[in-house]
Amino acid sequence: MSNFLALYRRAIWLPALGVIWAVASLFGIIAGPFGSGIGMSAGARSLFWPLVIGAGILIGAAVRIVLRRSLGLRHSWGEPVLLAALVAALLSWPFYMLTVWLAHDPELPGFGVPHMASYIFGLSIAISILRHWLGPKRVRVPPKSPELPRLVMRLDPDLHSPLIRLAVRDHYVDVVTQTGEASVLIRLADAIAETEGVRGLQVHRSHWVARAGVVGTTRDNGKPVLKTTDGALVPVSRTYQGVVEAAGFPAA
Repeated sequence: MSNFLALYRRAIWLPALGVIWAVASLFGIIAGPFGSGIGMSAGARSLFWPLVIGAGILIGAAVRIVLRRSLGLRHSWGEPVLLAALVAALLSWPFYMLTVWLAHDPELPGFGVPHMASYIFGLSIAISILRHWLGPKRVRVPPKSPELPRLVMRLDPDLHSPLIRLAVRDHYVDVVTQTGEASVLIRLADAIAETEGVRGLQVHRSHWVARAGVVGTTRDNGKPVLKTTDGALVPVSRTYQGVVEAAGFPAA
């Protein structure tokens, strides 16, 4: 029960509902639609419409919570229709009797309970649409891109993508990413230090690989090598064979 009351308070305190109530009530008072202009004075309409719209919003909010909790219709196209039908069933008779009383006419010509039900149904649908338009919008937040290591950020923007491997060439280190390759004037040890955040391992004095960049192990002239996603065969020196075996890479 306490959970229902908390949800109900949150539903009726939606700022859009106050706007809907004020606009719909003012329209009803001035235009006198749905038979309220038949024998009903402006003063009576000033009482009738704010009361009817307010009660409809309050009861509709309660019914909406019940629908969402019991039938799981939250944010589905069927929710406004079913909500409108239930609210019309609940309010048609009492609202019709209120209209008769305020109009001082026990038999309003051409106006009965079925007419009131259709009016309430349409009004509820309109309120649901306005509630959707004026209520808080759900903003889709795109998934956050993985942060790239400092070494990759040294490269041209076109190469800013997940790291595959590093290879020493003369005084340079070739940095290979998923979108290309570039050379950086840096020692391998310093380059590895700038791969923070990327799981990887040094497999040779001149080579480092990202774990996600390795697709398997194989042999070249009897020596173990790693095959990477860019198609390269990275040699594994005897010093690092234990590390590679412990990593558990599958055979290519």
